[in-house]
Amino acid sequence: MVLHKFWQLNNSAIDNIDSLMKSALCDKVPAVMGASLNYFLERVKVNPHSHKDLTQSFVVILKQIIEHKLPKEYDYKSMPAPWIQMKLLEILSYLGKDDQENSNHMYKVVEDAIK
Repeated sequence: MVLHKFWQLNNSAIDNIDSLMKSALCDKVPAVMGASLNYFLERVKVNPHSHKDLTQSFVVILKQIIEHKLPKEYDYKSMPAPWIQMKLLEILSYLGKDDQENSNHMYKVVEDAIK
């Protein structure tokens, strides 16, 4: 979150912010992964094409959450990590907009999330 804030204040302050955030996205601590989603959401809102390559990663993370693979501490009233799910769904909405091929990769997991 601090890296994201530094980037917001001066986006040239951190040269390798994308690679750092991609590492955070793959972190085994769910809170770190969840924090990185704020950066990715901001980036895909402005330019979804810049992160289309991460669509499958976001889909896999959402699938893991839906399948209760995160620790129980992230559940809210037996719903798995609802705030992370919402952030992922918002990111996927930008990545899938006007892109049928990319959308096809996310339909199943979005349907599962709705259920």
